[in-house]
Amino acid sequence: MSMDRRLLLGCAAGLGICISRGNAAEIDPEQIVDYGAAIYVDRLSPGDWLIARLEGKPVFVRRRTPDEIQAARDAPLADLPDPERDEDRAPDKEWIVVSGACTHAGCTVSGGLGPYQGWLCLCHGSIYDLSGRVRHGPARKNLAVVRYERKMNQMILLRS
Repeated sequence: MSMDRRLLLGCAAGLGICISRGNAAEIDPEQIVDYGAAIYVDRLSPGDWLIARLEGKPVFVRRRTPDEIQAARDAPLADLPDPERDEDRAPDKEWIVVSGACTHAGCTVSGGLGPYQGWLCLCHGSIYDLSGRVRHGPARKNLAVVRYERKMNQMILLRS
């Protein structure tokens, strides 16, 4: 990897940490969330993130704004490497819950980055939109959707 690319990725990583710390309501990253356990989401406003660990891997919970929902639903499927409708990935349009493991090589993605303000893999450059759909890079598959059930101010993650 060239020095310029390492510098660019390093700067992007630093920016990602600042961005994700600024707008994420974060669960203690060492806390393990089990399937079936309640995650309280009442403190999340539209545009906020919550990051949890499920079986040692990050899971991103995003409460999307109306503009983010509209952008995700208006994306032409023909432009997507792994075309999936946002309505199928996020049936409760305000909420999207995805695995934080990049589908290219399993690296952990960072939230709130890239041209779509979705997820970015800083290891190899894959870019995902706010529906978790791959837009650019070596990844060819979308981030895995984590099924959930929402009850009032709680979200319960379900096994697929």
